[in-house]
Formats: sequence, C-alpha cells, structure tokens
Amino acid sequence: MKKLEITASKNTPHIVLDADSSEFLIEGKSFPEDCKEFYRPIIDWIDEFKVSNPKAIKVCFNLFYLSSSSIISVKQFLMKLVDLNNAGTQTTIEWSYDEDDDDIKRTGEDYQKITKLNFEYKINH
Repeated sequence: MKKLEITASKNTPHIVLDADSSEFLIEGKSFPEDCKEFYRPIIDWIDEFKVSNPKAIKVCFNLFYLSSSSIISVKQFLMKLVDLNNAGTQTTIEWSYDEDDDDIKRTGEDYQKITKLNFEYKINH
C-alpha cells in the first residue's frame, strides 16, 4: 500500500501514514479552510489500510492548535482507529503536547475517553 504524506502548510498539519512501518504522524497546526476536504484522503487511506488487517499500529500526534472543525475531523479519524482496534489491531496513540498547553492535553484526554484507545502522553521539551 502506498504511503500517504501531506506536507504541512501554515494552516494544515504534516501527515505521514506509512503502512510498511505501521507508524503514523499528525503534527503541527490544523485549521484548514475546508476540514472535511483536507481530512478526506486520510480517512479514505485508513479505510483502505484496514483491509490489510495490520497486527499493530502507532499514531503519533503532535498538534499545537486544532480548530473546532479539526477536532471533529480528528475524532472521525480516531473512530476509524477504534474500528481497527476492535478488529484486532493493537492501536497505540502517542499524544505529545507542550508542557504549558493544557488545551491540547485536555483534547487528548477527551479523545481517550471517547475512543477508549491506549493513549500515551508525552511532554515536548
């Protein structure tokens, strides 16, 4: 399966979805003008990836800012990961945040409550 990489812009995060390593990265700021349109290829890629029945995946989030519409789109992405996890894929979320950024930390905690996925929290230095 082809790796999906989207270069960061001033409004969108850097995204790397690599089926070979089963490690995914979403990093930066997320406030695209059209969130659904920006996140559509990511959601579609995960749907295609799910068919490969992966044993384990790790998703690293290192977000500095999320718009309210991005929060919804990231939740949709995470719900796809819940589907993978429920199908037997060991799913780990690494949620990184700046030590003084309570909003991003809380967003991760909210996502963890909603998804029940295995979250590991990491403070950026």
